[in-house]
Formats: sequence, structure tokens, C-alpha cells
Amino acid sequence: MTVTELSLSGALVVGLSTQLSEIFAIRPVIPGTGEVELLAKLVRQGRGGAAIRLFYSDHDTMQALWEHIRDNLPRTDSCPYCGHPDDSREGSCDKCSLYLNFAKKNYLERHIENTFAQRLNIRLSRLNLEHIQKIIHFVDSKLLKIQHRSPDKEFVGTSPAMLSVFSMIRKVAPTEMSVLLLGESGTGKELTARSLHHLSTRRDGPFVAVNCAAIPETLLEAELFGYEKGAFTGAYVTKKGKFESADGGTLFLDEIGDLPASLQAKLLRFLEDRLVQPVGSAHSKKIDVRIVAATNCDLQRAIGQGHFRTDLFYRLNSFTIKLPPLRDRGDDKVRLARYFLEKFSRSENRPMEFSDGALDAIRSHAWPGNVRELENKVRRGFLMAPGKVIDPECMELDQVEDAATVPEPVFRPGASQKEYVIQVLEQNDYVIARAARQLNISRPSMYALIRRHGINRDNVK
Repeated sequence: MTVTELSLSGALVVGLSTQLSEIFAIRPVIPGTGEVELLAKLVRQGRGGAAIRLFYSDHDTMQALWEHIRDNLPRTDSCPYCGHPDDSREGSCDKCSLYLNFAKKNYLERHIENTFAQRLNIRLSRLNLEHIQKIIHFVDSKLLKIQHRSPDKEFVGTSPAMLSVFSMIRKVAPTEMSVLLLGESGTGKELTARSLHHLSTRRDGPFVAVNCAAIPETLLEAELFGYEKGAFTGAYVTKKGKFESADGGTLFLDEIGDLPASLQAKLLRFLEDRLVQPVGSAHSKKIDVRIVAATNCDLQRAIGQGHFRTDLFYRLNSFTIKLPPLRDRGDDKVRLARYFLEKFSRSENRPMEFSDGALDAIRSHAWPGNVRELENKVRRGFLMAPGKVIDPECMELDQVEDAATVPEPVFRPGASQKEYVIQVLEQNDYVIARAARQLNISRPSMYALIRRHGINRDNVK
């Protein structure tokens, strides 16, 4: 076999055997180095010879191959890759952007970096979703030495929507940008915030979570910003606020849409100057904290109604991640259900499994309470199953019947949360307790949904 043309990624050869496996090895002799072994794949066969693709070998072999190519490059006034006029050989080509400074000792490393995406793209057609996930996990855990994209196994998924979420988390986590998380209740907003913290440079600092809707308005300012001794009745000692507790780390503000107007102004001021003034103090403290906020309400609508500040929205909205509802995540529902069942089984040392009917019911259920509802249903099934198999009835899920006998569901994916809440209320004659039970939420949470969406039985048609 004779090599007539050679590059780092391929070659034209004559005399190649016709009895070849899909991937084969060639052993060319490089002057000054000797025989080397390269893995190759046949691309096409013609009268002028066979074109083969070369796969990268160890560093020493590739360096010897490159030095041989470099020493035999003809001097031209054009880029050897694309033919664009460029005789400077400094920096990168203006047209194809490939690195051209061949004299640099690190040229090979720079070239591999430049062409990595292109080389991977060539192979993508032969990769399935499982391969791609393994590649991402290998790069994260083995090469970059970071842990899996989420510290919690409940935050998993292979649906396109969740893969997009994981991709956004990896991109924004190492930055200092404020992040706004949007999604229905129970979609994993706090898990997302923890993942952002865990994959950031602040991972060794504290992660502090605050539910803005769970703390009375009269106490929220003191809880967030702290207070001095004697600042108000009951302030017997000086106490740090959540902002100061999160110094050097991440502060997660959940249900940011319920933050009172007065505290919205204080939060905006903090985002501008990074100073915190405790209640009752005349002095401010410089705090280094990253803000991750979350809400399940429509902030744009809240702005239009005058309930949320426009300037604060744009300061928090530096980077937005929208978490998909569980009903739009395909077989992630089953994957999560099996994870929860395995967790309960391990905890109680009681092996259990789902029946086929239970898996069908899990797939077909609308899951208005999302992952939180799924975990509760699986826990109930685990407790109520008489044997080792969980049926739909054990989880209080409707058994899936033949398509011809199943009525069209009232809820349609894609409907807004307000529309769905109204539908549930109408189905239950506006009896709050029954509607809350159907949604698998508490009555206070049901009332909060009604207030948030401005639902009134008199004006609902």
C-alpha cells in the first residue's frame, strides 16, 4: 500500500486490500519516526485509489504524523484548508477559522480543539440518544472531573425538553448570572437551583433556599435581611438574614412572584449595589451572593397588573430556564416512578414492582402536581399493594382502557394552568376541597391558585 495524499484526518492510498473490516488498521512508515499504527475507515474506492478516514491515535503518533505533514507542505499564498487567500500564517483563517500558525509547538492541540465539533458531527449519524448521554456523562465526570449534572437522582430525564434544560444548566452554572426558573408547582425548580449551585464555582459555599410565599409579609424582611437586637418587639438578639447566611454561595428565592412590593424594591437595590442593611441597623454590609429566583406564576401578567416591578423582572431575567411539566416529558414519568419505587423498596427492604396496567396508568395520567404528585402516588401504591405488585388502584390512578372506550380527557396538554384549574373547579362544582383533592394539593394551595389567576365563579364562562 502506498499513501499518495495525507492529512491529519484522512488519506488517499493505492494498493489497499479489498478484504477489510469496517474499521481497520494501517501501518505507514513515517521518515524519521518509523512505523506507526493508525485506525482507519474506507470512505470511497475509485480508479485513483481509495479515500480513507483516519481516527486519532495517541499523542506521540499524531505529533509525528503532523510534523511529517508540516515539513512537506508546499508554500502557497492561500489557506491549505479552504483555499482562501492568506499568506500570513498567523492566527486563524478569515474564512474557515482554522488555526494556521504551523510553526507553533502547540499547533496540533489547537487544531484538534478547532475541529472537535466538526469531527464529532461526522459521527453523530451513527450515535443514538444513549450514546450521546454516555459521551456527555464521560466528559463531565471523567475528563472535566465534575459530578453528574444533578446531585439528586430525582432530577433525571431523557426527553428532549429535559435534555435542553440540562444543557442550559451546564452553560449558565459556571457564570455569575442571575437565573430565573419558570414552571408549574412540583416540576423541580429547587432541584434545578441546587444543580446550578453544585456545578458552579460557588459549590463549596452555602446554598440557602427561601420560600417567599411561606413567610408572613410582616416577618419576611427580617428573615431575608436580618435584624439588630431591639429592632422590634421580640428581637432579643441580633440575627443574620438569609442574604448574609448565603454569603459566598447561592440564594434561592422560591415563589418570587409573591414578594411584597416593598421588598421588591429592596431586592432590586441589593442586585444593584450588593449591600444588605439589617432591620434596625444604620449600617450596610457587602454581600457576595448569586441569586436564583423561581416562580410558577405569570410574571408578565403580574407586571401588567402592577403587582411586580418591571425593572426587577429584567434584573432577575438575565437567564431563564423553563421547566417542562411532567405530562410533557414522555417516558420520564415511568423512569421517575421506578426510581421512587426503588427508593421506597430499599428503605423498607421490601422489593416491589409495577404491573403493566400501573405503568400504562402512569403514562396516561395528566400529573397536575408533577413530580411531587408522582412521588406521593408511588408511595401510596407501595403502602397499599397487598403483594409485591402495584396496580393502578393502589395508587388511586384510573386504569387505562381500550382506546375505543376511553372518553376524551377534559385536560389537553398545552392548556394554560389557569384553564386547567377552572376545568377542575367546574368538574367539582367549585367545591374547593374536592378540587384540591383532584389536583393533589392542599386547600390553602388551591385558594392561592384561585387568587393568583384571578378566578371568580361569577366571571368564568
